[in-house]
This record gives sequence, C-alpha cells and structure tokens, in this order.
Amino acid sequence: MRKIAYFSPLNPIRSGISDYSEDLLPELAKTYDIEIYISNGFQIENNYIKENFVVREYAEFPKRYGEKQYSAILYHMGNNFSAHQEIYDFIIKYPGIVVLHDYSLHHFFAAKTLEKGNLQAYRDEMLYCHGQEGLDEVDRFVNGVIPPIWENDSLRYPLNLRILDHSAGVIVHSQFAKNLLHEQASYVPIEVVPIPAPHISRLDDLDLEKEKSRKELNIDQNDFVISALGYANPTKRIDKIIEAIEIIKSKKLIDNIKFYIVGEIAPSYPLQELVKKRKLENEVIFTGYVELEDFDKYIAASDMCINLRYPTQGENSASLLKILGHGKPVIATNIGSFSEFPDTIVSKVSIGENEVSALVNYIVRIFKTDNISLSKEIIKFANENHTLSYSCNKYIHFIEDVAQGKQINIFLGMRLFFNRYTSIYSSYYDNMKDIIHNNIDELSNVFYSKVGENDV
Repeated sequence: MRKIAYFSPLNPIRSGISDYSEDLLPELAKTYDIEIYISNGFQIENNYIKENFVVREYAEFPKRYGEKQYSAILYHMGNNFSAHQEIYDFIIKYPGIVVLHDYSLHHFFAAKTLEKGNLQAYRDEMLYCHGQEGLDEVDRFVNGVIPPIWENDSLRYPLNLRILDHSAGVIVHSQFAKNLLHEQASYVPIEVVPIPAPHISRLDDLDLEKEKSRKELNIDQNDFVISALGYANPTKRIDKIIEAIEIIKSKKLIDNIKFYIVGEIAPSYPLQELVKKRKLENEVIFTGYVELEDFDKYIAASDMCINLRYPTQGENSASLLKILGHGKPVIATNIGSFSEFPDTIVSKVSIGENEVSALVNYIVRIFKTDNISLSKEIIKFANENHTLSYSCNKYIHFIEDVAQGKQINIFLGMRLFFNRYTSIYSSYYDNMKDIIHNNIDELSNVFYSKVGENDV
C-alpha cells in the first residue's frame, strides 16, 4: 500500500476543513497508508482518527521527507491564517498536492502580514502575485482611497500564485475555481473533486429523522422550520433572511414559521438587535455554537435551509452538501460554485434590490411544494454526484497521475532542475555562484511568462 503524508486542520480546530478531512480520511485510508502531520503538541479530538492512523508531529516530517518515505504529500489549504499558517510553510518548502478549499487566500495573507504590522511583506506578496497592478492597489488602500482589498476585491487579487507555483497539483471543489486558476497558472495540473455529503439519508427515513430530531431539540412538530447553519457573519446575509421572515409574517403567508440561526454569530453582526427591531423574537431562534451531532440534527429537523454567501472568496459550502444529503430544499446565492448546482436541486437568488422579495417567493413556493418529490430528486442527485466514495476515487486518480508524472507542474519541475543544477556547479565554481543563480532566475521568469502567454 502506497504511503502518503497528510496535512490538514483537525478538530478541535473549528473549521469546515477539519470536518471535511475527518470524513475523508477513513475512505482514503482504504487505498493509502496515511500518516497525518499535526502541530507539535496538538491533541486530536477525534478518537477514531487517533486510534486508526499514524499521527506525527511537524518536526518529524523533514527527515522522513528526505528519506523519500512518501509517494505523495496532500495539503489542505484554506483562507484562515491561524488554522493554516504552518501548513502554508510546508507547501512552499516541500511541494505536494494542495487541496485549495478557497480560491482566494487574501484574508490569509492579510493576517500573515498586515495584522503583524508588516506592510512590506504584504506589498511583496501583491507584487509576486499581481505585479505592478497589485502594488498600485496596495497604495490606494494605504492612502484610504479604497477599503481593504480582501473585503471587496479578493477574487481579482486572490494572492494564491505562490502556492500554485509550489504545488505538484491542485484539487478544487468547483469548475468555477478551476477556471479561475487555469487563467492564472495553466501550467499547474488541476482537478475538480466535488465536496462529499458525509451522510445521505434514505427517502423513506426523512419523516422519521425529522420527527426524532425535533423531539430531541424541543422543536414543535407543527412548525415550518427554516435553518441557516454555520458561523454567521455579514457575508452570510442573515439580515436579508430576517427581512424576508418579517414580510412573510406581516402578510400571513406561512403560519407557525420559525427561523433557526444555528451557530456562533460574529461580534460585528448585530442580528439580535435586528430581530428585536423587527419584533421577530418569537419567529427567530439563536442556538449559539452547537456540536457537529446537533448541527446535523438541526438540518434533519428543518423543512428547508438557506445558505447565502456574498461576496465569495471562491469557497464552497460543506454545510450545503450536508443539507442536500438530508434531502432538504435549500436556497443559495447565485454566485461562484453555488451557481453550478442545477436549479431543480438548489434554488438561487441574485444579489440586488430584488434579493429579499426573491427569498420570500422561494420560501413560500417551497412551503407549498410536495416535499417528497423534491427530496427524492435531491437525494438522487447527492447519491450520483456527492458520495464519499465518488470524491475519494477522484482523489486517488489524481494523486496517482501526479505521483507517476502523468500530470506535472512544468514551472515547479524547472525550478527543481535549476536548483539541482546550481547546487552541483556552484560547488565547483564558488566565485560564479551569484552569476549562475541570476541567469537561472532570469531564464525561469522568461519561461514562466511564455507559458502563461501560450497557455501551455
């Protein structure tokens, strides 16, 4: 069995990527001997992972890498700096296959540089990734002409090029992300692996699951329950949903409507005040943070869910796949990877002045729809496109292609060749070392620009 090194946030790091990895690892372990790498001193929360995998600390990796113990290295990279700062350093030093969970890493680099008071490092990263245009944008931000770039323009300035240049291959979760990456770095192998739904219900079990979950969560069986799940910040547009609930209540379109906000709320997002202002204390329920088991129960207890997102960082939503796996109708924002779902599976609203009215119309339409036929179509779609085994098979095919050299990052290959070249010849010609390095750097840059131009 081929051995791979595996780098990812894991619980108790509260991240969708932690949950994703803990779902993926048992399935991937059917094919590979996996050694998981964690921060020195980190304690994994998941007992199954602790008991069934070899877990090593980061400090052990360089020696084992030097001994060529691994057929492949798999890195999970996201936009959260605290969860991925060490993983990023390993990606740059020890190139492997990167699972890029967020197309844009601008928030990551803003935390890595600006939050530490290092404006020059931020400028350097913008120069590397976006050239003079990136530097000009930094100047506009510093001079107060524009708001923070990561808040409004992160898709245009994603700050991901250094990772692309140092990746043997990249896995993303949507065609949307792949298309954007290909425009930046067509020399990098890229594979789309859909996010799996870790649990897919049987159609016949849905009513029983809903009834059981409502009893356990103390939710009235007669309520029409809508849920929005996950960390609530302004990008989730919960305030728009609250406006829609107010209209539905005032027009008496749905009796006994309840809106559950499941998860923590960002301190800067005053939703409780908005609920009081709209006099919706009886209709809107805040659960606060819930454990993963209860998270799934709230989905099962719901009649429908809403999963809005704007602006997007090119990310995907693991909670959306959990919702589909439970056969629940869902409304999402018509943007990025969310737009790729069929309209018959995910209802979509566009950003703009009609967003709230569209939400009202979809909520009422779903309320009046035969949920059995709708759930049947959703579960069929999940079983055909988003099972763990389906996603894992795509991982395996891509890992094998990269490991066997069937797909290569041309730019990375040239860098490795040049590094070997300089290490050999500079030992004989110490006085020419700088000349050799400069010539190779220039040749590499020329080749890199030509690859981009010719779309090799």
